[in-house]
Amino acid sequence: MNENYLWDKSGEPDPEIQRLENLLSPLGHQPDKTPVLRIPRPTRLPLLLAAAASLLVIAGALWMVWQRSRPAWQVATVAGSPSVKRLAKGQSLSTDAQSRARLDLDEVGQVDVEPNTQLSVLTLREDEQRLALAHGTIHARIWAPPGRFFVNTPSAQTVDLGCEYTLNVDASGVGLVRVSVGWVAFENDGRESFIPAGAACVTRPHKGPGIPYYEDASQALVDAAHHFDADADRAAIGVMLSEARQRDAISLWHLLRRVQAGDRGPVYDRLAELIKMPADVTREGVLAGNAQMIDSVWDTLDLGNTSWWRMWKSRMPK
Repeated sequence: MNENYLWDKSGEPDPEIQRLENLLSPLGHQPDKTPVLRIPRPTRLPLLLAAAASLLVIAGALWMVWQRSRPAWQVATVAGSPSVKRLAKGQSLSTDAQSRARLDLDEVGQVDVEPNTQLSVLTLREDEQRLALAHGTIHARIWAPPGRFFVNTPSAQTVDLGCEYTLNVDASGVGLVRVSVGWVAFENDGRESFIPAGAACVTRPHKGPGIPYYEDASQALVDAAHHFDADADRAAIGVMLSEARQRDAISLWHLLRRVQAGDRGPVYDRLAELIKMPADVTREGVLAGNAQMIDSVWDTLDLGNTSWWRMWKSRMPK
């Protein structure tokens, strides 16, 4: 055997080795004959960059189309230069000392945004439109069905019941609503205040909605309501009872729901002097905290029936 042939194919091949090579040759490696397009290296990077740029342009265009198609409050400048022109879910609007804006949503209403105000959109659906007022002042005129427009404050949510109102939140988070048309409800963790046209109500952080009062009530009654809300001052109860007119029964009704059980008697007695109690209401039942009887007392105030609130509340988003 010629061993050199095995290593480098030099010399005479061994006939037996040559025969084996011929038998195994069909199983040998066959190089791929398919032509391969090879881009010269210097031209690859510019092509890749151009493709990436095109994708970014397409993505940006799609994002802009999506943004424009989202439901949004339209923002009109009334004075100065508010920060945005459209206000969709998750977006915020801030006005400085010289800026005022008006928000419009066709099927909901209008919201005027005063200077030094920060407002954001939490929810924007057909059955729920919810804003959040961090601080500042808004004036809302709402024609959406009751129970669909809400404004969150640091201490309560404002529930529209078909109305027009002004809402202010100061730097400490204290809110004040003043209703000019219809009704507004303040609500937080089951604590409720119902504010009709001509009335106002304060809501405080860690306290929640306070006792509503008509704006033509005596200053002594208003101050006493504030003291009771802020400090649960029992001395304020006597002041409210002595200052209350028949029209102020709305304040006493809210007071009745918030005093301790031992203080319900005097509040009930003063209410019974101002209004005619329903036949199904007893002093003992009210003093025991019977919710149905307390609702019946409200129905005597000529301010509507509590059933409207219970109905709308059951339909409100959870």
